[in-house]
Amino acid sequence: MLPDHLRDLIAAHMPIIALAEAGPSASDLADAPQLDHWMAMREFTGRIVLFGDVTGHPLLRNTGIVTSQLFGIDTKAGWARTLSRWYRLGRPLAPDNGTCPFGFRPLANPDTLAAALAAHADEIRRLAAEARDQ
Repeated sequence: MLPDHLRDLIAAHMPIIALAEAGPSASDLADAPQLDHWMAMREFTGRIVLFGDVTGHPLLRNTGIVTSQLFGIDTKAGWARTLSRWYRLGRPLAPDNGTCPFGFRPLANPDTLAAALAAHADEIRRLAAEARDQ
């Protein structure tokens, strides 16, 4: 039987994965904060987040941030979905123009980033199937 913390993780992540895979609506992005000078990073825990300058955040207003866990991103369409919200993406941080905060590694390659996000979604789906089969 899956431990409660994994069941909670599945319950929290499955709806966000579905939202990220479907992509945002126009109204999702109309109300979304803007993230500029951003870069994707992997925490030492393996979690993927975005780092950048946010404007219009409902709680943090306008400041530098590290987002909650990243679940989906489309740089061409200009959006990202984290655990807590949608973001409109502005200009990324130039790869040679920034250093990751301590405890983070940059994920500058879009294919590597996409593969890492897909691997997380696949693992959550695998755990969900395991929970159903018990």
